Amino acid sequence: MPRSQNSAAQRAREAQQQAGGKYTALLRDAEDTKLPRAFAFRDLLAECSTSPQITVAWGYDPEYDIHGPQMFNSELMGGPVPYGTVLALAGALSQTEMDTALLVESHRRLESAVVSCDGRRFDLILTQEMIYELCRTPQCRHHPVEELDIPFCTDHLAERSAHELVRMASNWGHTRMEAGSNNPGNASTGPEGDQLVRAAVARATVARVLDRMLEACFGDLNLIDDMYWDADVAMAVRHGMDRERLRLEKVANTEISRIRKAAGNCAACGRTLSRHSPGWMVPPQFCSTNCAPATAP
Repeated sequence: MPRSQNSAAQRAREAQQQAGGKYTALLRDAEDTKLPRAFAFRDLLAECSTSPQITVAWGYDPEYDIHGPQMFNSELMGGPVPYGTVLALAGALSQTEMDTALLVESHRRLESAVVSCDGRRFDLILTQEMIYELCRTPQCRHHPVEELDIPFCTDHLAERSAHELVRMASNWGHTRMEAGSNNPGNASTGPEGDQLVRAAVARATVARVLDRMLEACFGDLNLIDDMYWDADVAMAVRHGMDRERLRLEKVANTEISRIRKAAGNCAACGRTLSRHSPGWMVPPQFCSTNCAPATAP
């Protein structure tokens, strides 16, 4: 083939690839306007198991067109979806009833989709075979503090009621007790426990959250000797509980000081907030119980 013809063919292929890349980018950047849509969880699994594999032109790397994830075209989701992403979602929702509704909150073609099912929310990655669990607050794209026991991001955790915070603290404490069962004296609520305490500060429920989380993590203080026949282990657990309580109390007091410094003045009466907190029973943005609203249960 003459050199000029080869160059022309090459230029044509490059132009086609470039145009295809631009078209794919436009598709990727376009939000699906037919949302939200809902369907049964079982329908997505059935579609995944029966739909033929398709080839996707990703538009930025020809190698990825060949070696990228195996995809099928989902009529329910509104575009190509990796088989592995749906299987990962099925694993996360393995305890969910098959007829439970799955809601598509958002969908960016060939990029990601946010779905919610049975109160849980997931970011489906459409470029790879994976999912991420999201904060359970609608429209939030942040990850939760902990997927199952503390399923809200740090921003939305403080918006939960005192009752919810205490329940989450109890659940997380039990999880940490199980994780530290081989050495119960060294159990810790970790940075996740810190986030629960910081959220409890805003709800003036620090004492309840601390007590419930520590009891779940180390056991009832009055029953530790009965739980552990070895006196050395029982003593180590008591010391571990005291150590963790002091650490979490410091976290709470630091958060109170931070909020009071940032607020400057009482949110109700406008009085300058002193450096000294009136205690855990008063939200730190208020100067006293007279100004603080009644705490929601």
